[in-house]
Amino acid sequence: MVLQKDLSTVNVGSIQVKVAKKGQGEPLVYLHGAFAYQGWHPFLDRLAEQFTVYAPLQPGFSESNGVDQIDDVLELALYHIDLIEALGLERPNVVGHFIGGMTAAEMAAICPHSVGRLVLAAPTGIWVDDAPGVDLFATPANELKSVLFADPKSSVAAAAMPEPQSDEERGVQSLDRVRSLSTVGKFLWPIPDRGLKRRLGRIKSPTLIVMGENDQIVPASYADEFTNRIAGSRQQTIAGAGHMFILEQPDEFAGLVADFFSN
Repeated sequence: MVLQKDLSTVNVGSIQVKVAKKGQGEPLVYLHGAFAYQGWHPFLDRLAEQFTVYAPLQPGFSESNGVDQIDDVLELALYHIDLIEALGLERPNVVGHFIGGMTAAEMAAICPHSVGRLVLAAPTGIWVDDAPGVDLFATPANELKSVLFADPKSSVAAAAMPEPQSDEERGVQSLDRVRSLSTVGKFLWPIPDRGLKRRLGRIKSPTLIVMGENDQIVPASYADEFTNRIAGSRQQTIAGAGHMFILEQPDEFAGLVADFFSN
């Protein structure tokens, strides 16, 4: 039986981080992306049936502080390596979405012995001139759902990004969005290429790259850029899904991850 989710606070140096934990089995660390990072999503429940899932709230998102103490991508990766150590984990499997995928790749490149198997879901961190993707930082708030989800009118999109019911809710959502994009922008703006391409060849972890067929943020063609640089890696595209395929197709995504980590 899957355990109830636990929430604890872990100290990583002078930064306090909230970590949700659920499940049983080998450890799996999930590093969230720029959107829908709050809450415990169905795909995490699926994974918790086979693994002990750790889902930290990264600095700079929601009420999590400490991003001012992280100056660049190198420090971001080292912070997460230190987080794994603070959790008492040894070579956990790591799943990262978008900026979480970039962070996971940097961790595995910089400190190969810190990561077991690796799943990069719509990872950012590289740039292709012919397929730049939609600029999140220039996208109006009322257009974000259409950019992030294959079906912006779906119940999944509505639950992840609910319409505000009052001016107060609208203000809270606006502040939260500004804060999260400011955090992401610190490491990705004006373009996300901070040298990851040159480091991907250092990754020794067995790696799976998962993309959404209709992802407007990280085009599916980016999978080739990663697999061509990470020895022995493979890729999988989820049909009919957008950037938030982790929510749109939770069973398929969780199944891909579980199969990859178990075989």
